[in-house]
Amino acid sequence: MILGAGRGQVDLIKSVKKYGHYAIVASIKGNYPGFDYADECCYVDISDPEAVLKEAKKLKIDAITTACLDTGVASLGYVCEEMGLCGLSQKAAEISGNKLLMKDAFMRNNVNTARYKKISSASELVNITDELRLPLIVKAVDLQGSRGINIVRDKEDLIPCFEDTMRETNQDYCIIEEFIPGIKFGTEAFVFDNNTIFILPYGDVVFRGKTNIPIGHYVPYGLDEKLISKVKTEAKKAIKALNLNNCAVDVDMILYNDEVYIIELTGRVGANCLPQLSSIYYGIDVYRLIIETALGDDPTEYFVSEKKHPTPCYAKMLYSEKSGVLKEIINNNRDDENIYEISYFVKPGDEVRKFTNSRDCIGQIVVKGNTLEECKTRIDSVIDNIEFGIT
Repeated sequence: MILGAGRGQVDLIKSVKKYGHYAIVASIKGNYPGFDYADECCYVDISDPEAVLKEAKKLKIDAITTACLDTGVASLGYVCEEMGLCGLSQKAAEISGNKLLMKDAFMRNNVNTARYKKISSASELVNITDELRLPLIVKAVDLQGSRGINIVRDKEDLIPCFEDTMRETNQDYCIIEEFIPGIKFGTEAFVFDNNTIFILPYGDVVFRGKTNIPIGHYVPYGLDEKLISKVKTEAKKAIKALNLNNCAVDVDMILYNDEVYIIELTGRVGANCLPQLSSIYYGIDVYRLIIETALGDDPTEYFVSEKKHPTPCYAKMLYSEKSGVLKEIINNNRDDENIYEISYFVKPGDEVRKFTNSRDCIGQIVVKGNTLEECKTRIDSVIDNIEFGIT
């Protein structure tokens, strides 16, 4: 059973079938592309653990997993625990889906992270700058994709930002934490039987709006050996703090004054082409690791046996600077073995929104090369050769 039928789950669904398994795609009804690749569709709210467990038992599934999506992680952990399947635990899923529980776990386990406080009402903000230093970040604890996040640089903006976050969240509280003015980056990792198979730092390409929104990633990320060691240490501490096991892990980090800080992490593979980048870089198929793990098979041997010389690679999301209706897509790029993927999330006749968050992306590009600089030059050229006619 694959939780989710969106664009982020399509490659996982295809891989399940590629490796000879029966793919049951679980999601609410809708025009989701994953349904087109399913052997069987299961219409269920994947954010409802009890509902997913009921369907999983009825269908007598052998394994359950997801990719690039937080919505079904709680259900994934719950079903794994209730049915004795291989995957992250219910408790780990619960903590990774709530930023307050996560921060509490970080503090108990001495993970480098920003100081924070739980906030339930505007009145609690009156003296907050006596405890935490400006600038601050107000965060919804239950949302993803940069939603419900506001940066506060001036004290008078505290209450408006708090109110904006509370309009977005489904909880009656949020957190406020100190803003660490460093360089944001991420790390992909994979854990099986409490052994970390790999830890791969990656760079972020961001769109600068109300907050910085990731619109691309690249590997390798240029860190010296000392910083790589710190990344691995903090990533392992954070993974242990949440008791994440038998799953892919996506970690958000900040580098500031030669120290590594953990922002957050979750027990699933990262979105926006991170599975493709990890696969290209290591010369393996990350989706195969996910599938083998869900089936209870140790994926370590496959990773080690297939691992090749690291290959630099780069991914960017495509987006529009205006809203309208898409009339045509013109791709003037020639065939090139170093263009790993060009895909579109829209087709002529679809409505396109001006980019404000990751849900507004209209396509993605992944390239590889001999050096990172070569990859960056190549991907910019590929983007320049694609035209979207929007009216």
